[in-house]
Amino acid sequence: MYFVMSDVHGCYEQMMAALSHWKPETETLIVLGDLIDRGPDSLKVIQALSALKRIHKDRVVILKGNHDESFANWLLNTPEEELAYYYMSSHEDTIRSFYENTTEQAQKYKRDSRKQRGQHIRYHFFEELKFLDRLPMVHETEHCIFVHAGINLNIPDWRDDTRCMNEIRNPFIYSSKKAPKRVFFGHTPTALIRNDETNCSVWISEQGDKVGIDGGCSMGGQLNALRVNKNGDISETIVIKYKEGSSNGS
Repeated sequence: MYFVMSDVHGCYEQMMAALSHWKPETETLIVLGDLIDRGPDSLKVIQALSALKRIHKDRVVILKGNHDESFANWLLNTPEEELAYYYMSSHEDTIRSFYENTTEQAQKYKRDSRKQRGQHIRYHFFEELKFLDRLPMVHETEHCIFVHAGINLNIPDWRDDTRCMNEIRNPFIYSSKKAPKRVFFGHTPTALIRNDETNCSVWISEQGDKVGIDGGCSMGGQLNALRVNKNGDISETIVIKYKEGSSNGS
């Protein structure tokens, strides 16, 4: 069995509420990327998931999302003199989360220049950065593909296009071509897929080959978590509402 969630985006409390339903003795936890940005607690999310990976090893699979990739690339591969050029627009809460929740650290965050903030994270949180950098792009089983954004269905072997795994949207989601296995993905909030901002529930394509689970938690939606068997069948959907912080199963 698998316990699958995606696009936590710094929503630590909602993630922990979802994880309270996970059964590590019998289920493999799979997180489909985008651990960081938008929400308030990106660092706590990284540290919690990296700790779970150390403890449970093969029972935890964490994939790299485009936000995780951009953040790690910025801090691990950018020359020192260019650190002031942030990696994307949704950075403020993420960078602030790497400063301790104290008055002194809050003042330091305000005093530090953009470059100094990058240096601060690079110096004090190198292991967290390496954790993000080493995350795999995809997890494949006999009957399922777990990936952040989707796969390229227009080439002979989808595995050859790793860029699509982190970036693709409509060409995968709305493609009439059936995926070779059931694909579980995040990246595109399900409300956007449906063009219905009131519906953040799990989306399943007409052919049943694609399952979108990004409920847009960090944008005031919900965090969706699924129980999935080895054949890709969903036995339970757990919903964690962002605003209320409540959970329910279905």
